Amino acid sequence: MSNLYFSGHEKFHCRQFWLKKGYDFVQAGHKFSDKDAVVDLGVGKNMVGSIRDLFGQKDH
Repeated sequence: MSNLYFSGHEKFHCRQFWLKKGYDFVQAGHKFSDKDAVVDLGVGKNMVGSIRDLFGQKDH
């Protein structure tokens, strides 16, 4: 029998300050694929992906 895995999705409604956080993050020269992106942005891993999508970046 195969194992089933469940994971959170990466689609969230835009939260207050995401655009500001994302803009500041990109302006500081960071990439959403950086290992510290979760800490730098102060959001969860899946939310980092959503913010990345808001900015149209594809640097998985």
